Amino acid sequence: MVYFNKTRFLRLLASLVLLVGCGDSDPRQPATISGQVLLDGTPLSSGNIQLTSPKTGESAAVNLDNDGRYSVTFPKADIGADYEVTIGPPQEEELDATALVENPPEKVVNLIPKKYSARTTSGLKTTLATAGENEFNVELTSEP
Repeated sequence: MVYFNKTRFLRLLASLVLLVGCGDSDPRQPATISGQVLLDGTPLSSGNIQLTSPKTGESAAVNLDNDGRYSVTFPKADIGADYEVTIGPPQEEELDATALVENPPEKVVNLIPKKYSARTTSGLKTTLATAGENEFNVELTSEP
């Protein structure tokens, strides 16, 4: 004869549900990195910042506003990890040939030293400390 203990069965079922539910959790959480980019102490009014996780290769980039400010969001970030940073010329939106003839893009003088445009030479990185909001201000110098 098999004895069925309802309480013991419910506890076992609850434990299994908790174990299965916990197995899917992703430790990577959304995070935003915001800040300002300065060149020799002056806000960089034109440029693009890119942040890349060397751990996963995931990257996010955005053009700077007129005050050198930016904000990028990673839907799933590597919390506690370093992110490599590059600064380069602004990314232009693609226009068709007719739009380019009718509204030619203005020439932007690129004052950003070339070393900042590659992850291997920029020397810039930030540690993503927490999920949510993070601040990273960048001070570039035109001197080699």
